[in-house]
Amino acid sequence: MELHSELRFDADPYAVFGMLTDEAFIAKKAIAAKALRHQSSVSWDGDRVTVELVRIMPPDVPDFVRRFVGETIDIKQTDVWEPAAPDGSRTGTITLEMVGMPVTCGGTMRLAAAGASTTLTISGTIKAAVPLFGGKIEEAVHQGLTEAAKIEEQVGRAWLAGER
Repeated sequence: MELHSELRFDADPYAVFGMLTDEAFIAKKAIAAKALRHQSSVSWDGDRVTVELVRIMPPDVPDFVRRFVGETIDIKQTDVWEPAAPDGSRTGTITLEMVGMPVTCGGTMRLAAAGASTTLTISGTIKAAVPLFGGKIEEAVHQGLTEAAKIEEQVGRAWLAGER
């Protein structure tokens, strides 16, 4: 199943990238998304940046999915950002894995100026390798990831407005 999200922030790409790679912001967005626990790291290799985030989430999913996930849903996210262009824009990849489940999401990210603001565009594909229920699981994951993107946008806008 295809996933597409566009998040808009009222700041330039440099400020938005600084926020996206700030461990305090990463913690704030994980908490806002109702993570029970989380762990993150940000590593720099020159101007190439890898952000890793593991969120332990409550199983807030339809009953037919709950029997596959257990007491929690552990989501490992890895974002790899390439070096910035002169205007601050960047491209990168995103990988999500539901630990212990045959569910993955992989795709691309683009951070670019849009007038006086910046847009973060995420495009990817969700794949659930579960016979009979794969499509329904993909729909549930799609809904969860879309909601998480909305929360990240809200937390990010507040962060950039000084609410830290």
